[in-house]
Amino acid sequence: MAWVNSNYASFGSGITVPGYGFVLHNRGALFTLDPTSPNMIAPHKRPFNTLSAGFAAFNGQPLMVFELMGGSQQAQGHMQVLVNMFDLGANLQAATDMARFSHDQPSNTVTLESQLFNLVGAALIAKGHHASSANGSPMGGYQAIMFTPDPTAPAPDNTGRSHDHHQPINGFYRAGTDHRKDGAAIGW
Repeated sequence: MAWVNSNYASFGSGITVPGYGFVLHNRGALFTLDPTSPNMIAPHKRPFNTLSAGFAAFNGQPLMVFELMGGSQQAQGHMQVLVNMFDLGANLQAATDMARFSHDQPSNTVTLESQLFNLVGAALIAKGHHASSANGSPMGGYQAIMFTPDPTAPAPDNTGRSHDHHQPINGFYRAGTDHRKDGAAIGW
């Protein structure tokens, strides 16, 4: 299971629930007053929601859980890290460390991390795109835990009869966490 805790903006709505001490989120900020937008505020509408913890399987078997904090960058960052792993062959940590980009729909601007901007930024601008360079937090903060089966490892004793509380699992776990934001990949 992957879990994302988010108030959206730094202090959410700024409203603290009396007697409980937590603030309410402000995800309604994702609505717009633009009548041509599908996210225009109106009855029975839902804003674009960026909470998107992910789960990946391979050949019908669980592979990994993952999430990326960062507003509209979440879905974009998920796909970029998955492409880094599955198409480019990066390991879990290297996949999250690789340069990312982010497209902001309202301003129609693509922001690229400096290494990537130095490679393709001028060409994008020359073609008429709005492109800028930014590093760190705007690219989101990614965490993931992956399980890799090991067919040579003994199968775990799931009968509950073993007195060995350190029964091996027939595989191993890997975790990756992003340097761009706070967060952690934790498993138990």
